[in-house]
Amino acid sequence: MNPLSIIIGFIPQLIVFAILANWLPLGWAAVAGLAVALALIAVTAFHGGVKVLLVVQAVILAVFAVVGFTAGHHDATAFEPYARGVASLALGAFIVATSFSFPFTAQFARRSVPEQYWHSPQFLAINRRLSLTWGLAVLAIGASHFAAVYVGSGSPAVRILLDWGIPVFAAYQAYSVTKRTIARSARQPRPDDSGQPAAPSAR
Repeated sequence: MNPLSIIIGFIPQLIVFAILANWLPLGWAAVAGLAVALALIAVTAFHGGVKVLLVVQAVILAVFAVVGFTAGHHDATAFEPYARGVASLALGAFIVATSFSFPFTAQFARRSVPEQYWHSPQFLAINRRLSLTWGLAVLAIGASHFAAVYVGSGSPAVRILLDWGIPVFAAYQAYSVTKRTIARSARQPRPDDSGQPAAPSAR
């Protein structure tokens, strides 16, 4: 599993929507993120299967697009400062809630792990831990966006730190944990000569 593939999986919401929401109205920023999500869903459908991470982001962004275009101008404008925080908290909550029953990273790991290991205890444990790590990182990003609205309004430097510094740091920490975990699991033994499968790698 390439950790960068997980970063790419977050592009629609945590990158496209998060950036464009600073300059575009809520509805248009959400539509742009939704378009990217749908494009990535189409691509992944032919390369390893549709990823639930992209589907959830598409649903969240579709809801935001509807709100942006159907809510009154005053209501939409009032909600815009909180949009990135709400979106990230919703995505993070989903990832954390499903990290045990359906860890999203398992879909990425399966591309490089033999199918015989997909339901092994170690494969599931690794991906539960990684999914929880990413979920907590996304929740931290959402909380940071909210803090930027309430705390950073009076200081541009604090606003930048909360809106961009902490989110980048949180994502980097999750990426680093993923990379270290994959490196450790890659050193685990493969099936031995007795035919008994060893613990799988999450490469």
